Amino acid sequence: MSSFESASPILAQAYDTALLDLDGVVYIGQDAVPGVIGALNQAHDEFGMTLTCVTNNASRSPQRVADHLVQLGLRVSAADVVTSAQAGASELAKLIPQGSRVFVLGSQDLAREVELVGLLASHDDSLTYDGLIQGYWPDMPWRILDFAAELLRSGVPWVATNMDMTIPTPTGVAPGNGSVVQALGQSVNRKPTVVAGKPETPLMQQSIDRTNAKRPLVVGDRLDTDIHGANNVGVDSLLVLSGVTTLAEILQAPVELRPTYIAWDACEILEPQTGASFVGKVASCGGWQVKNSDLVGQGDALDGFKAVALAHWNGEISLANALDCLQGIGLEVR
Repeated sequence: MSSFESASPILAQAYDTALLDLDGVVYIGQDAVPGVIGALNQAHDEFGMTLTCVTNNASRSPQRVADHLVQLGLRVSAADVVTSAQAGASELAKLIPQGSRVFVLGSQDLAREVELVGLLASHDDSLTYDGLIQGYWPDMPWRILDFAAELLRSGVPWVATNMDMTIPTPTGVAPGNGSVVQALGQSVNRKPTVVAGKPETPLMQQSIDRTNAKRPLVVGDRLDTDIHGANNVGVDSLLVLSGVTTLAEILQAPVELRPTYIAWDACEILEPQTGASFVGKVASCGGWQVKNSDLVGQGDALDGFKAVALAHWNGEISLANALDCLQGIGLEVR
């Protein structure tokens, strides 16, 4: 069951593995989301929950990601990190022979992942290439896009590590890898041969396979990557509001982008979850009900939101009415 209708005991007890997105969930920029590190360590220590870090960010190696997390206090190692760079390199290795040369439109850490699957990685625009892989690269020289476009027009396989259009930063939302992939694709009139990262299945499936998870829970802050990715592989999800997603965006989400649970942040992995219900045109959750287009009751504000969302998704109230209900209980919707 999905879309807030599932109730659950403590999540860390109900699920054996947390597939954790990082940006917007565990940290924003270089700093941890307050309280989350301690909560995740407790989930592992007290309930035995495996912590697997699953990131669409392809600019850093698993070791560098783990080093950052350890500095923040999270007790993980490089073996607990699965990146879209790893998934992308693995997908590219299925498309071209071992020993083929790959143009890396991305960081040196992405190039290392390409080398680890038996391919030759380079940024040199004087060579010929059998494929191209593209990942988030904040220091990308703009001129290199000219060569990438020329190479793509030749028809070589093109793997994008992810299609995140934005990334959260300490100062707001910034362009992500997907923005550059889309711009490059428009200039050459083609799309990537494969997208490895969330919401596509390669990264998510690799993460599940590596941990041998029996009952994984995806914890993410984005509908279009984390939640869609969870739904694509048929696992439950917890959407946290510490990153980029707003309540208004959740209300407008189609079925494939709706999470199982919602929380202010990942600390609530240590909390039980209240399920919502829709019976006789009345949506209920916790101490709240939506009936005759009004939200009435009291209790946890997110329970009120779940009741409103369920009423809207079932056609009982309009989007404008839903937003008015949420503002009426003090929730920021945008």
